[in-house]
Amino acid sequence: MIPFPSPLLIAHDTHAGESGKNNEDHHAVHAFRAGGEGSELVTVAIVADGIGGHRAGEVASEMAAQIIMERASQWPGGDYGALLTSAFGEAARQIAARAHSTNDLHGMGTTCALALVAGRRLFICYAGDSRLYLIRDQTIRPISIDHTWIQEALDYKLITREEAKTHPNRHVVRRHLGGKAEVQPDFRLRLADDESNEQSEQNQGLLLNPGDAVLLCSDGLTDLVEDPEILDAALTNNLDEAVAALIKLARERGGHDNITVVILQMPE
Repeated sequence: MIPFPSPLLIAHDTHAGESGKNNEDHHAVHAFRAGGEGSELVTVAIVADGIGGHRAGEVASEMAAQIIMERASQWPGGDYGALLTSAFGEAARQIAARAHSTNDLHGMGTTCALALVAGRRLFICYAGDSRLYLIRDQTIRPISIDHTWIQEALDYKLITREEAKTHPNRHVVRRHLGGKAEVQPDFRLRLADDESNEQSEQNQGLLLNPGDAVLLCSDGLTDLVEDPEILDAALTNNLDEAVAALIKLARERGGHDNITVVILQMPE
């Protein structure tokens, strides 16, 4: 892929939060022209939330973004599912190898949420609890599914959504890059609550309409800001203002974690 200005409207920012800890989030947005002149424009956005103390988490999240973007920049175009599988796999292997070979980095890992827009087609891939949302026709929908203890408990109806907000296991992540050399990325793009997993995976390549927006964020936002509030910020501000307003709201509510927000929007 050849670096190229993105045709999408883009806004992004990150903040360490109010706890005083390092910012272990990392995000990146790059656009490429796949396959040379005359081929389609591809925009890739990543949000990664590092796991591990002593700066190890920020090493893992930065590695994930760099490795995945490097693999994307070398992709000849075509099968984007294969690209995402290859990129996530390579990131997981390199992070796991680095963690095992460096004492200060033992136990490090990272969540990762990725959106790839090729022309008008949306492809997503993720591991962990950094989320992706689709904002369309003045509605908002999470299109990723958290890999957390809480999500599993909700799926099996062991707890209610109200109980989940304060449950002691609410930050237990079940899947991330770096814990094991091989990690299965999730390709479910969920557009309806009653979809099967197979139906959600078949939504890959979703055609985006003019005005549609894809929002990626770390759990530092979603722990403190509800989905309707995210929608309100997106609908009542321009993109840069929306990102700033969401980060400000999470900080005002305690900002106990790092906060990262990326928005990609199709031009009207």
